[in-house]
Amino acid sequence: MDFEAEMKKLADIAAKMEAGDLPLEESMKLYTEAVELTKKLKDYIEQAKQKVETLEGN
Repeated sequence: MDFEAEMKKLADIAAKMEAGDLPLEESMKLYTEAVELTKKLKDYIEQAKQKVETLEGN
C-alpha cells in the first residue's frame, strides 16, 4: 500500500474505535493493526525526509 492508503486505513480504524461499540477482542485487534500502521507511516516519513535532505545537499 502507499502512504495515502495506509493513512486512510488508520483513520478508518480510529473512527471504528472511537465509536466505542466494538467487543474487546476486536478493539485489541484494531489497536494492534493501528500500532503497526503507525510504525510503517513513520518509516515512510523518515525515508521521505532523508530523500529531501539528500536532494538539498544536507
